[in-house]
Amino acid sequence: RKPPAGLPWGIAILAAGLAVEAYAARAATGALTLPSALPTGPAGVLAGWILATLGLALAAPGLTHFCGRLLQSVRPGAVRLLAGRVLMEEATRIGRPLGVVCAVASAAYAMAPLSAPAATTTVGPLSTLGATVVTGCTVATLLTAAVEAKQARADTTAALVRLGAPTSLLRGAAALRAGALLAFFGPFTLIVAELAALPLVAR
Repeated sequence: RKPPAGLPWGIAILAAGLAVEAYAARAATGALTLPSALPTGPAGVLAGWILATLGLALAAPGLTHFCGRLLQSVRPGAVRLLAGRVLMEEATRIGRPLGVVCAVASAAYAMAPLSAPAATTTVGPLSTLGATVVTGCTVATLLTAAVEAKQARADTTAALVRLGAPTSLLRGAAALRAGALLAFFGPFTLIVAELAALPLVAR
């Protein structure tokens, strides 16, 4: 299968967002004051931050497809082959909500150290409620997409079982898919969060 078409655009928007943040942090003009739960800084930095998270969400389907290809590289066995094929097949369905989750996690990770040093900064109940709703909705969307992908593969799974595939093979492939996505998107999200927070921390 061809990779999703949004990967180049997503990487380009991500790079543009990080570049806008770095430029705006040096210019240090147009300060924008936000609620106490959010960092305060130049408006250009925050606009670049939004672009970076948008690029991450757009690039996630293509990166998921890439993870599937990596699993099948260098003489794969049955488990790796099955896990990689499923990731490539479901790259768009799983990748989009996964990208949104990574963007939210990146923003939360980047904002945490910015608000911690301020002793007078307090997170009110509305800010806590808003963060909980956003996080809950993104995780629920990802779980819903995973369930839909599993239902879409029901016929294929049933056919494999009829052909004699052991259930341990199917469970191993599912665990390998989850582990591959976590191993790839975890460090990638942390890198994006560190780069996104760097201009604001440096102020």
